[in-house]
Amino acid sequence: MNLNQLKTGIQGMAAVFGFSLFLTACNNSDESANNSTTGDATADTMTANTRTGADTMTRTAKKRTGKISASTMKDDPSLKIAKDKMGIYTRTDVAPAYMGGQSGLEEYIVNNLEYPQDAIDNNVEGVVNVQFAVDEKGNITNVSTVGNKLGHGLEEEAIKIVSAMPKWTPGQVKGKNVKTWRMLPINYRLES
Repeated sequence: MNLNQLKTGIQGMAAVFGFSLFLTACNNSDESANNSTTGDATADTMTANTRTGADTMTRTAKKRTGKISASTMKDDPSLKIAKDKMGIYTRTDVAPAYMGGQSGLEEYIVNNLEYPQDAIDNNVEGVVNVQFAVDEKGNITNVSTVGNKLGHGLEEEAIKIVSAMPKWTPGQVKGKNVKTWRMLPINYRLES
């Protein structure tokens, strides 16, 4: 074997070795890509399964809802029949009344008041005390809430609904229609 043949043989082996390294590198790169793709596919599958699981959980979990009830407070008989600084009576001989009676009032509140979604999402429940006046013509005025605030839209919703109530039969003192304060506790409760 002469030097040229040996040189050609070594170059051939180097070329084969180099090509072999190239193929191995490409194959590993492809495997990495395949593993990466497989990993991504697995991740995608896991994400899809997670999403499906979440969707399934969302579909099977009961959505929380709210229940609302209301009833006017009875007059305190120990209070004197007198006007306050605003000229509104705190107690009268004949109390103001919702046109449909107590059951009609509760029906009005339940059918018109919406439990705010923000309150439901934040598990807020409790009583909102709405104070308002019934004027001499039965109109609702001076609507506000008193006591501890629950927040999350509960007070605003209660004020909105009470302000929109139809006329009441006005309160009376000595047979004359007068402005009278009323208190309406609205009870918000969550249900599962």
